[in-house]
Amino acid sequence: MSVYHEAKGSPIYKGIIVALLALLVYVVYEPYTIKAEEEAWRAESRARMLNIRAAQLQYINRFYRYNSSLDSLVTFIKDSLISTNPWQTYFVPLEGGEFSPESLLRSPKSGQPYQFTAVDTTRIKKYELICPDGYGSIGSLTDDGRVNKASWTD
Repeated sequence: MSVYHEAKGSPIYKGIIVALLALLVYVVYEPYTIKAEEEAWRAESRARMLNIRAAQLQYINRFYRYNSSLDSLVTFIKDSLISTNPWQTYFVPLEGGEFSPESLLRSPKSGQPYQFTAVDTTRIKKYELICPDGYGSIGSLTDDGRVNKASWTD
């Protein structure tokens, strides 16, 4: 007779242990994938917002006022900026692939439009661009020191 005995156990207990190990691996791994996905959404949204700011700066240099809507800003980009120069001259590359002016209309995560307001009636022309998913803003309607400044660079 051997000193070592084969471990005996119910197949049900062995199945429960395997299931619990799989659940443990999932619980540990899932937050990392969620965080990485959230970081990708944030980077994409901020790149789009920086591109909107770049287009607004080109618009104000040409017309001495900010464009009042994102739709007409996209039309300006298509007609004036991209037709005369390659898009790399003014815009940062997007995380999600090739730059397209239509991508500037909506936030990549939720698909909701960016909240955009421009004020040209004051001495200092201002606009405010807010991400609907909470990834930041550019500009301010109330603070003259925040004109064209991104909230995430403070």
